[in-house]
Amino acid sequence: MSNNLIIINAHIVTPQGRTARKGEAMNELLNIPCGTVRVTDGIITYVGENRISHEKPGYKVLDARGNVLLPGFVDSHTHLVFGGFRPDEFIWRLNGDSYMSIMERGGGIINTVRATREASFEELKHKAEWFLDTMSRMGVTTVEGKSGYGLDRDTELKQLSVMQAVNECPDRKVDIATTFLGAHALPEEYKGRSDAYIDFLINEMLPMIHQKQLAENCDIFCEKGVFTVEQSRKLLKAAQALGFGAKLHADEIVSFGGAELAGELKALSADHLLQASDEA
Repeated sequence: MSNNLIIINAHIVTPQGRTARKGEAMNELLNIPCGTVRVTDGIITYVGENRISHEKPGYKVLDARGNVLLPGFVDSHTHLVFGGFRPDEFIWRLNGDSYMSIMERGGGIINTVRATREASFEELKHKAEWFLDTMSRMGVTTVEGKSGYGLDRDTELKQLSVMQAVNECPDRKVDIATTFLGAHALPEEYKGRSDAYIDFLINEMLPMIHQKQLAENCDIFCEKGVFTVEQSRKLLKAAQALGFGAKLHADEIVSFGGAELAGELKALSADHLLQASDEA
C-alpha cells in the first residue's frame, strides 16, 4: 500500500488547533466545503482548500466529492479478542444485581475466561477481525486491544498473538495498540494466592511478552476483591522497568485508591473511575 495519497474535493471537518480540545472548545471546528488532504510518506502534509496540484507522480488520488472527511476515531479501551458471549448477564444487571455478585456466581470475567481458553487461535482471530471490520465502518481507525481473558500463560499469549497477527495484515483497516491485562482477575487456579499470581506475571509473563514484543502496555484491575493497590504498584513498576506503558482499571465499584496510584506512577490512563475520589 502506498504511503503517498491525495484526497480532493472533500468536505473536511476537523478540530481547530494542534492541542487536545475539551469543553466548549470541542465545538470549534475547521469546516472546508471543498478541500484537499495530502499525505506524504504516511504523514499529513497539507489540509486546506483545493489549491494544490494533485497531479503528482507516485501519489494515489481519491476524489471524495459528495463525502465528508473526518479524523479517524480512536477507541481507547476494548477487549476485542475473547470467546463466548454473556447476554444473560445483561438481564441480571437490569434486575439490579451488582457486578461483584455476578462474578461470585461464576459470571463476569471468569465466564469469558473459560470460553476463551477453549477457543482456537483461528476462531479468536476471525471474531476479532469481524469486530474490527464493523468498527472501521463506523469510522474507527485505531483501538487499544487488551488481553485478560486467558489468565494463564498459553491463553494470554494466544490473545496477544491474535492481535499481533491482525496488526501484521497489510490490508488491515484498524491499527491495534496492544495491552497485556493478565491481571484482569484472579484465575481459579490461584484462588487464595493472589500474591503468587502477581509474582507469576512479573517473573514469567512480562519478560516473555517483552521478548516477543507482543504488547506495548500493561494493565491491572485495581479494585476491592480483585487486586490491591500494593499488588498493582508492584506489577506496574516491574512493567515500566521493562518499557511497558502503565494502565489501570480503577475505582469502578468502590473508591479504592487506584486512580491515585495512576497519578503516582504517571500512568498512560486509568479507566472506569466511577467511584474515584475528588482528590483522585
